[in-house]
Amino acid sequence: MKLTIEIDNKNELEKLKALFKLFKIDTVKVISNDNTAVPVIKGDKKLDPKSLFSIWADRPRSLETIRKAAWQRK
Repeated sequence: MKLTIEIDNKNELEKLKALFKLFKIDTVKVISNDNTAVPVIKGDKKLDPKSLFSIWADRPRSLETIRKAAWQRK
């Protein structure tokens, strides 16, 4: 017999594990489906993006300098 239980968060999973432990059920297989899509949340349309234009005008950057800084590993 196969039973599928969908759980929304890890807290509910912990509660379910405790229930199985209480009833001494040890033949449970947990399969995670972590590749679920993250829900898209609409942004605040009231914000004015014009204030972000030319934020690097005083400190121009090239793609090469950004990559060089990003790949520095210590």
